[in-house]
Amino acid sequence: MKKKILLPFCILAISTLVGCGGSSQKGDELEVPTDLPPICRDIDFHADPDMREVCGVRKASSHNIAYRNIPQQRYLIKPSETSIVKTNGKLELRFQNSLPIILEGPINNELEFSQAKRLERIKNTYDYHEITRKGYERLRIFKMGIPTDKGNKYDFCFRIPEKKGNDRTRSKAMGVNIETMTCSDFDSIVSAK
Repeated sequence: MKKKILLPFCILAISTLVGCGGSSQKGDELEVPTDLPPICRDIDFHADPDMREVCGVRKASSHNIAYRNIPQQRYLIKPSETSIVKTNGKLELRFQNSLPIILEGPINNELEFSQAKRLERIKNTYDYHEITRKGYERLRIFKMGIPTDKGNKYDFCFRIPEKKGNDRTRSKAMGVNIETMTCSDFDSIVSAK
């Protein structure tokens, strides 16, 4: 009697394990590095898995995905090499050769970071001004308008400080520490030039 009960139970258990063992590639979580070379940025790694190894993309292991922070990234159209990275639940604006800038406000909940959105560049606006007045140091400021997936657009304003020191004391590898400023200050500086 025990053999008759155990046999269907074993067949059910084996078929369940075999059915759960396979997974579709579309649902795989991928670890996409935030420093992808330009040639790898517009590749759909689900549709073209052969490019994963070349670009340094790998599958996220299922046993540690719940407590590992996998940064997600989207590129902006202006300036080139600029991106927004979502890490630890925060958004960072990253410029080439500068420290990341944390974006605060409602934009944090209005940008999507799915695989399909990773391939879609954010169509931002970029308004750069360089002002030189007698007796003052050169002033470099810019405003970025970042549209979200919810249809809103948020403006962020920044100042690029002059590098301190000279060529002897300043390393070529040093990044620029871009400073945030209010957009009302930006508008008043631009209108007064």
